[in-house]
Amino acid sequence: MRWLKALLLRILLWFLGRGICACARLDSRAAAEVAGWAEGQGLCLQIAPTGPAMALTKSDGRLRFLGLRAEPAADLVIQFKHPEGALPVFLGRQSIAQAYAQRRMTMKGDLTFAMSVVRVMLITEAYLFPGLITRRIMQRVPEREVSAARVYLSTLLTA
Repeated sequence: MRWLKALLLRILLWFLGRGICACARLDSRAAAEVAGWAEGQGLCLQIAPTGPAMALTKSDGRLRFLGLRAEPAADLVIQFKHPEGALPVFLGRQSIAQAYAQRRMTMKGDLTFAMSVVRVMLITEAYLFPGLITRRIMQRVPEREVSAARVYLSTLLTA
């Protein structure tokens, strides 16, 4: 059962990482947030103790998905303490703010950058999750500027 959770988390992290990159290209609010990030600034989202991870970095003015690997030297490392604490967030059953309030994760890095990352993640979740889920986990659901299908296609097809 543990391997099934790890596989599911790998798939969800892959979609989230690539979805964030797609939203940074297609949504003006996400693009504006990413434009404020320093060149080379990186993010790592991982599940402890030995769970999957994903990394992003800003390179050449664009957000790039580095793959399903840990980047301990990233400017911001968000680490869920265990897979059971991460799954509700990635499945849209709990907001990232709730998970942080319940101490399901830790953060290492600049708080200002973390807030910007969370804003981009919320915009991304508004595209990737159905409306029923986003209304349940978000206080204010961001309006979609482009179709969710376009974001999904970009997530699947664009590196």
